[in-house]
Amino acid sequence: MQPSEIENLYYYEFHYYLKNLTEYIKEKNNQNKDQEEQQAQQQNNMSSKYKTPAMPKIQNMKAPSMKMPKF
Repeated sequence: MQPSEIENLYYYEFHYYLKNLTEYIKEKNNQNKDQEEQQAQQQNNMSSKYKTPAMPKIQNMKAPSMKMPKF
């Protein structure tokens, strides 16, 4: 509907229009939430199957001390 059409609606028509619109939006939000939850569960299942390998620990390496000769 165009904004000019909405402005020309009677009160009861406008009321039902908004009611239907809010119900539609709520349904879409619920569908999106369900999809996001399913995707999150799938990602959790996939991440539990494949663990990332741990990097080997590097020993503390110190730089050799080189004393400068005094002149």
